[in-house]
Amino acid sequence: MIWELRVLVERPWDESVAEWLAEEGSLGVSTTLTGERLLVTGYYEEGTDRNDVEIRLRLVLAAWGVAFEGDALTWRELPDEDWAEAWKVDYQPLKVGRRLWIVPSWLTLPEEDPERLVIRMDPEMAFGSGTHATTRGCLELLESLAGEAPLGRVLDMGSGSGILAIWAALLGAGRVLGTDLDPVAVETARRNVEVNGVAGRVTLIESAEVPEGRFETVVANILASVLLENVSRLVAAVAQGGALILSGILREQAREIQVAFEGEGARLDRTLFIEEWAVLLLRIGLA
Repeated sequence: MIWELRVLVERPWDESVAEWLAEEGSLGVSTTLTGERLLVTGYYEEGTDRNDVEIRLRLVLAAWGVAFEGDALTWRELPDEDWAEAWKVDYQPLKVGRRLWIVPSWLTLPEEDPERLVIRMDPEMAFGSGTHATTRGCLELLESLAGEAPLGRVLDMGSGSGILAIWAALLGAGRVLGTDLDPVAVETARRNVEVNGVAGRVTLIESAEVPEGRFETVVANILASVLLENVSRLVAAVAQGGALILSGILREQAREIQVAFEGEGARLDRTLFIEEWAVLLLRIGLA
């Protein structure tokens, strides 16, 4: 038997709640739109101390200053055979940009479109189904960059399900290195890479550090606080003339992030705003 924890929150707190649930033992996490709020769902084993999880989550939400009604957090019992499929219900095929179809691995392609490339995804417990604004922004900017010049060697920091690394490979990147601190995410990403036929060009490793070496394109879809902790290392990872995509940034944080990276020599090329989020594209070594 599995316990399903359902949490209703306002934007943009869905990502923070999803990350908290994943870090605190949830077997998987999904996020869906419900009216004007977002439903974040986690799954816990039968022996979980649900009272402890709920108390700590309510304390965290209070510390964040999140407006939270009493009935916005509920538990539901699920039979073992149902829980693994429960999160899939609202995950449907998605078109992103001009060239991408994201299709769940268990569904058929809704329509043939010779202009679009297809990524088959099964995010499982990892972040990165393509539905979240932060991921969509990175996908769109990668497509835009690939239309201007070869992506070259690509670094995907915080690779999650591997969707950005796979997309970079399909767009022609020579080699792609994806990193994530979550071993479950890394294994999920490896399976998705295999399914999409790009295992020969994508390497995935478990790491929280910015790797050594230079990359023509760097994507960091992580928390704003982590971006600020790694400003100099991320800039140093980009080859001269290369591009740096930063995501996981709220609109009101965009200026702070921009200033921090410009202080290390980066130059803002453009900012993509989607919902409450900002995705920054910076250039390194260009006047």
